[in-house]
Amino acid sequence: MKKINRETEPDFWIEYKRLHPNHSYMDLDKSRQGRETRKDLRNYLLRSQYGLCAYCCRSIGIEDSLNEHIKPQAKYPKQTMEYENIIVSCRSEGSTLTCGSKKANEYDEALFVSPLEACEGHFIFYPNGQIEGTGERGQYTCDLLNLNAYELQRARRTQYKICADYQNAELVHTYFLTPDEEGKQESFADMIQYFYERGDFGILNSE
Repeated sequence: MKKINRETEPDFWIEYKRLHPNHSYMDLDKSRQGRETRKDLRNYLLRSQYGLCAYCCRSIGIEDSLNEHIKPQAKYPKQTMEYENIIVSCRSEGSTLTCGSKKANEYDEALFVSPLEACEGHFIFYPNGQIEGTGERGQYTCDLLNLNAYELQRARRTQYKICADYQNAELVHTYFLTPDEEGKQESFADMIQYFYERGDFGILNSE
């Protein structure tokens, strides 16, 4: 997980809420305008997230993602339309749920680490793809989001090996940490940044 530096709340979202002051997020599904606005919001938020899931940081697009409420809708019904409560998470199905799909309505405000805060210090990574919390909040969040699901560990391990094989920190920074022309980063930029700063990919330029 890495901190998301949000763009300001979009005018189209502000305008929708002005025109529909009594709507909850679930009401968006009742009209074509609502559904289009929901999709527009996802596209807008994905740009702030460099095309990455806000939780696990794997690459996602509009079709394999969902608008995720940090504070669950069922427990915080008055905050379902609040811009600061909505991010974009990957969509997972089947027996191994992760991220927003796994979190669902489980949430402890005192323990959950939000990607909208300075979150990086709450987690450590290992070359085998594992992630752990550095304290109670980080570990609670890892467990709640199932960030050590086998598929995630395997994908992180593969990405780590690719970066390590470069044996050049600056090339890793250029190709894996710098957004491309479409404003997207490579999967698991949070893990790559962790090992980049630790020096796993070569000696950093001190200038």
